[in-house]
Amino acid sequence: MKILFVYPDIEGVEHYGARKFYHGLAYLSAMVKQDGHETELYYADREPTRDELLERVARANPAIVAFSSTTHQHPFVEKWAAWLKEAMPERVLVSGGTHPTLAPEEVIASPNWDAVCVGEGEYAFRELAQRVAEGQPFHDIRNLWVRRGDDIIRNPLRPLIANLDELPFADRELFAFDEILAANDGWVDMMSGRGCPYQCSYCCNPGLQSRYKGLGKYVRFRSVPHVLAEIRALRSRYNVKTINFQDDTFTLDEKWTLEFCEAYGREFKLPFWINTRVERLSEEIVAALARAGCRGVRIGIESGNELLRRDILKRRMSNEDIIAAFRRLRKHGLKAYTCNMLGIPGETKEMIEETIELNRRLEPDDLQFSVFYPYPMTELHDVAVAKGYYVPQAGALSTYYARTSVLNLPTLTQEELAYEYDRFMALKSELSLRRTHPWKYRAKKALRALLRGDEARMERVLNVWRRARRALRRA
Repeated sequence: MKILFVYPDIEGVEHYGARKFYHGLAYLSAMVKQDGHETELYYADREPTRDELLERVARANPAIVAFSSTTHQHPFVEKWAAWLKEAMPERVLVSGGTHPTLAPEEVIASPNWDAVCVGEGEYAFRELAQRVAEGQPFHDIRNLWVRRGDDIIRNPLRPLIANLDELPFADRELFAFDEILAANDGWVDMMSGRGCPYQCSYCCNPGLQSRYKGLGKYVRFRSVPHVLAEIRALRSRYNVKTINFQDDTFTLDEKWTLEFCEAYGREFKLPFWINTRVERLSEEIVAALARAGCRGVRIGIESGNELLRRDILKRRMSNEDIIAAFRRLRKHGLKAYTCNMLGIPGETKEMIEETIELNRRLEPDDLQFSVFYPYPMTELHDVAVAKGYYVPQAGALSTYYARTSVLNLPTLTQEELAYEYDRFMALKSELSLRRTHPWKYRAKKALRALLRGDEARMERVLNVWRRARRALRRA
């Protein structure tokens, strides 16, 4: 039987410069291929017309069309499902991924979906494929919410997968992985586990922990030998240059991390990057990462204002803790990358300036930043709604990359937010200058110190210098 997966990534390629690999669909594909099913991917990096979508699906001729979507991509998916259900009602349409798991009631309310997958999908989707191939009903499959006419059957969740080693390696061929590697200079995304135990108010993990309560251990890691076996398999097939671990908190389990670092460093000479938290970067862990070949670490700073970070975001770490962690990373030769937000409920223009100044003090090798969005099933979503900052579905963004907010904040205007967004862009350029022209960066840093951080005055001085330099060139 043929299955077509649809992965929407509108504006993503334009923003990042290359397509991405997505583990969720790749695991589903690997599972159903074990049963002899054929899979194909439609990677939608631009919005198709109705005729283009219908032609693409007709050419694949699948029995199941399975969509995966984030909150920002979901409006596109809903529109495409309506086109398909009208033109090809015999196809089984399934919605899964982050957004359907966070907001299943919203998704199943659409009459275009035959099923919505809530939570881990590997075994549920495998069972669905078997039933459809055999022409059997699938209304009772756990983890699926199924529409039968006007009725909706909300099946219970199955236990979480206790042993992640039992899953096959993700099917990278589904994503034309050679092309992705070439476009991303040999960077390979990997996952060593699932789940995060922290209670950040802007993240879906606390809500998912609550939903899965009583169904098994939420935070799980694959065994170190299993992770290393996948890396061996990748190296035997692809031109791998860097391993990029995408786990939320790679160093969460100290014993696992030390075991991994020892085994990885003994066998591989490939550099790797990880995501983790300040609290999980002890001297011992940082030293072990460095010995194993870790090249860099991405860390969520989110805000430079300690009270906002602690009381609103539920990130209980001080600026001094952050600075100390960065010192340890520098001491052992690791690069650092910060993740930041702006437009947080309760945030002011001055607080965003604190975030910018903290990043400037940290001097990360690079940074990312985005405007806060109130994702479903998060504490801050409920706070934003309760305080009247946000009306769900009213003017919701369809893009992750906007410089405006869906919130109406009493502490921060849209104009101030846009200005601070541009200030972050300037900081990103400043950090790029540090990498490419260190002496220019040091000169600019000295000038800022001399002018005591007066950005307007500094820009006037730099403009005078630029005009003088152009005049000398003309002379």
